[in-house]
Amino acid sequence: MALAIPETLIEAELFGHEKGAFTGTVGTREGYLEQAGDGTLMLDEIGELSPSTQVKLLRVLQQREFSRLGSSRLIPLRARLIFATHADLSDLVAQGKFRLDLFYRINVVKVNAPPLQERPDDIPHIAMHFLRQYSEIYQKLVEDIHPNAMAMLQSYSWPGNVRELENIIQRAIIVAADGSIREKDLPLNIQSESVVNIGDYHPASSFERQLRDYKIKLAATAVRDNNGNKTLAARSLHISRAYLHRLIRLSEQDHFLEPENLESLDLESA
Repeated sequence: MALAIPETLIEAELFGHEKGAFTGTVGTREGYLEQAGDGTLMLDEIGELSPSTQVKLLRVLQQREFSRLGSSRLIPLRARLIFATHADLSDLVAQGKFRLDLFYRINVVKVNAPPLQERPDDIPHIAMHFLRQYSEIYQKLVEDIHPNAMAMLQSYSWPGNVRELENIIQRAIIVAADGSIREKDLPLNIQSESVVNIGDYHPASSFERQLRDYKIKLAATAVRDNNGNKTLAARSLHISRAYLHRLIRLSEQDHFLEPENLESLDLESA
């Protein structure tokens, strides 16, 4: 069942409201724009805003002031605003779902954040952040993630991105039997998707290098199995084509592959 959130509630969160501004209000409330003061406010999923709210936000950005719902008193905007979205706003503009003038207002400095599957080296740092955070919240002493479990996390495709990782760490903390998250504490879909075999590596090399080299092997094999077609190879590994290219570049830098195999990994083909 889909539930529609009334626009007045969204706008009340942003702009605040006076007593009696709409049904259900029992007092005056500062909105997030006002609470942020001289700090920074991040608005997530900006592409989901209704046309009416887009107009009001555009006015705030242009005039650098706003008013609470039910009030005509103008409040200066002092906060710095950061906008995030998983959608392509250019496409939404073309579809008439997002205002072009608002798009230009917010698209001042654009920062692209690659999905989690394209930056596996960041996974240990993010996972440990959530581990510390939720261990404290749940008042359960879980201090680390076993290397084999971490290898599974780094080899997983993460369709749900960082939010999915956060959810997985919360779950693992709850079910962990001791002070470490182990393979058995991870969901079955992560365990079944994991392709990392620690026994394939020489113990003298570092864990990070072993994991990286194994991924390069998988990329090379997938490209060969798909006759050099990188789009099909990436699809077979459930990774993006950009991440597959990154693995291929690493293999060329390290001379990981034999010269006769490098020819099949020509970046300009497929």
